[in-house]
Amino acid sequence: MSNLNSSNQIHNDGDHHQIPTQNRVIIRFRFQSRVITPPSSIKQNLCSNSSFLGLDDTFTYDIHNAPDSDSLLYEILSRLPLKSLFKFKCVSKHWQNLISQRSFSQFYISRMLTSNTASCSLPFRILYRYMYDRKIEDILDRFRPENYSSSVLYLSRDQHLDIKFKVLAVSNGLMLCWSFSNRVYHVCDPVTRQWVTLGRKKVYNYGPSPSFNWEGFVSSVNEDNVVTSYRIVRVGKLKSPSHYLSLDMYSSETGEWVDYRLPCPNPIAFPKHGAGPISFNGILHWFSYDHGMVAFDPYMDPKSCRLIPFPADRDAQSEVTHDGLYQLCDGCQGKLRFFQVAPDTSSFHCFSMWVLKDYDKGEWCSEFKVTRSDLSSSDPELKSWLMKATFLPLSFHPFDLDIVYMRCVELACVVSYSMHNRKLEVACKPTGVDALSWRVVVPFMIPRWPTPVPISPVP
Repeated sequence: MSNLNSSNQIHNDGDHHQIPTQNRVIIRFRFQSRVITPPSSIKQNLCSNSSFLGLDDTFTYDIHNAPDSDSLLYEILSRLPLKSLFKFKCVSKHWQNLISQRSFSQFYISRMLTSNTASCSLPFRILYRYMYDRKIEDILDRFRPENYSSSVLYLSRDQHLDIKFKVLAVSNGLMLCWSFSNRVYHVCDPVTRQWVTLGRKKVYNYGPSPSFNWEGFVSSVNEDNVVTSYRIVRVGKLKSPSHYLSLDMYSSETGEWVDYRLPCPNPIAFPKHGAGPISFNGILHWFSYDHGMVAFDPYMDPKSCRLIPFPADRDAQSEVTHDGLYQLCDGCQGKLRFFQVAPDTSSFHCFSMWVLKDYDKGEWCSEFKVTRSDLSSSDPELKSWLMKATFLPLSFHPFDLDIVYMRCVELACVVSYSMHNRKLEVACKPTGVDALSWRVVVPFMIPRWPTPVPISPVP
């Protein structure tokens, strides 16, 4: 089943509203440059409309060095919120063609990422995986631009409803959700609110594995950054350490699920409270006791897996005792990082971090080790708890290598930690969530452009 909200696609084949942008540019040749200030009404609309912000109060446009007549129009349109931008596709054929060009979408995204005012709206959220809405349409409505709050933590908590959906993973703007009631997967584009539903499949188990879960999700993009395919990988649960990794993989290119049983060089065992794998450079990594991570590349043939150890000087005992609750491993700005918090407040080092220096060799490099006496905060209450608070890592900031987010258990808040300044600040104080950890959240980069969901063939 698939659904596409038709209100997101506006078509107009007439040219009677076309604005003569070329004449406007010629008229302005009399000036060396011109400062263009958007009307206050537009600026108010942009700041209140969406998280897709990037508006500069003013910008200077050099007429003499304009590469073509559309360059000024590029600058103006790229400062509009996405919702308004797609409405303006009905102005004329020319505007529709221009906005539909891949070069414009790349320009739009790059300008937003480098805009000075983009900081007024966080480009990402720490998304709580569990959703309480009744229908997938309601889930996608939550990702409308106007529904984003200023909080770094994005929750869907309706106490009168049971858990209905779980966000399993995100990849290149697409979101993979699981429906608990219908027991099906939904692959969604939060911008257009388009989704496809994957039918149920009979599960074939290998040996002691009772079922498949801990889903991973990766997608492939072409040279224009358009998603061309995606793959969902589920791993078989293990009751005891095994020399084999059982996988179940769905490919959008074939529309079929395929089972794999891959040999491992050492016996693997997954954490009791497992979670979905992390995706780094298109490769999925599941956490495994004693061996760090089990890596699998869904797009590489022949299929195989490999083991990547965690840093040798980490607190391995804490990893087993607390089932990995006090550690965080994820990719950030092209780097795979491992962050660990000491569970015992009396430990000499409270925060430690490593970066994977050589992926092929599995070599880690220690970045820092911090003591509690090194920490500071401008928040009086948080400052008073620095020597005795319990911190649980949640997520790295995907665009800022300096920031990692953690949960302060005693104060029931989310804090940001600056690695450079060794400073903690209160980021938000969520309500209604008690057991907040990295297992139940996913870093969610707010989509800036529609990502059409590839349609699978019917087997």
